Amino acid sequence: MPNKEIHKIFVKRFFLNGLLMLFVASLFAEPAFTGQKVEVYGHQFQCKTKLSYPPLTYPIGQDQVETCLQQTNKAILNQLKQEMDVFALNYRLDDLAYVLFVQKVSKSFYADPNVAKLFQYQLLKEKGYQLLLGYTAEQLTVYGHFLYDLANVAEVTYNNLSYTDLSFNQNLALCEEQLIEHSGGSRNFEINQHKAPLFNAQKTTYCFSTDFNGKSYSFQGTLNQSLIAYYRDLPSISFGEIYLNYQLSDFVYEQLIGDLKKAVKKMPTRMQLDFLLHFTQEVIPYQTDKKLYGREKFSFPEEVLGNQAGDCEDKSILFAYLVKEVLQLPSLALVYVHQNHLNVAVAVSGTQYNFVYNNQKYIVCEPSGPGLQAGENVYDWKNAHIVAW
Repeated sequence: MPNKEIHKIFVKRFFLNGLLMLFVASLFAEPAFTGQKVEVYGHQFQCKTKLSYPPLTYPIGQDQVETCLQQTNKAILNQLKQEMDVFALNYRLDDLAYVLFVQKVSKSFYADPNVAKLFQYQLLKEKGYQLLLGYTAEQLTVYGHFLYDLANVAEVTYNNLSYTDLSFNQNLALCEEQLIEHSGGSRNFEINQHKAPLFNAQKTTYCFSTDFNGKSYSFQGTLNQSLIAYYRDLPSISFGEIYLNYQLSDFVYEQLIGDLKKAVKKMPTRMQLDFLLHFTQEVIPYQTDKKLYGREKFSFPEEVLGNQAGDCEDKSILFAYLVKEVLQLPSLALVYVHQNHLNVAVAVSGTQYNFVYNNQKYIVCEPSGPGLQAGENVYDWKNAHIVAW
């Protein structure tokens, strides 16, 4: 065959092979990212940037994780952080809320939960938080150092500091992990103890009815379902004043607290207290956290109203909040450690009270009830641990 003809065939084959290679590459190439909406408790986060990772191979090895960390496009990571920071500022997210926000974004982007955790770690590291990244052959774990105690979550100790598993999973099996790296950050995770985030996109209704002293009462209105969903995602924050500081949403407060104030307006103070105690006992049936959530946690007042059920801690939180807002009376939490129970003591004047604490008279109230009036108690308050909130 003449050399000229060979040249023609070679060019033709090269051209066809080139087309085939381009076609095969197109099958595996990641499509151009044109933006993505991430639902955050009813609000939409419009993300314009996405950080790409190579797929992880299993069992997970430290070398491949370190390679992913080293090869991350920092410019893209920083751009994404800026977009997320704008959303966080608009909705007044504290550090804990920001962690949940990062989880939603990462789960929306990455099907592999370990790739999602790799992203969570790198984004939070970019913001300067104190983090640990650990691994086993099957999973990555991101830990963060909190300045506020969380209950019922996995923790590890590193350099005399406690770090919390940021998945907040209560059902983790004990295992031995290896540390990949410490973020080197100095920023601690903090919790706003006075105001919840500004989530309010979704609404739901309530209707509570009860009879008291021969008269029927009905309370109807709207609850903030977005905030309730956020509360349900939170880990169990250690028991304290934060549960009374977090107000009901403005429109809920105006309706429910306003209606309760009208209902008790003409009652003597003691009857007002009995009414709120009866209300909490009757309209919020007792239910364990295991059945409500599948895990142990303390619930905020609006969350209890949304659940329309609660255990002794949840009903006590709601009752103490109502007493504070409707009657402007302070209270104490009474924790019966050995009985695994909690109820409330309300500050009162007059002759009927159970005990004196810091020169103030208190009467014990049992929101879990039902049927117990103020001053009646199943357990001996002398055995209770007192928590001022």
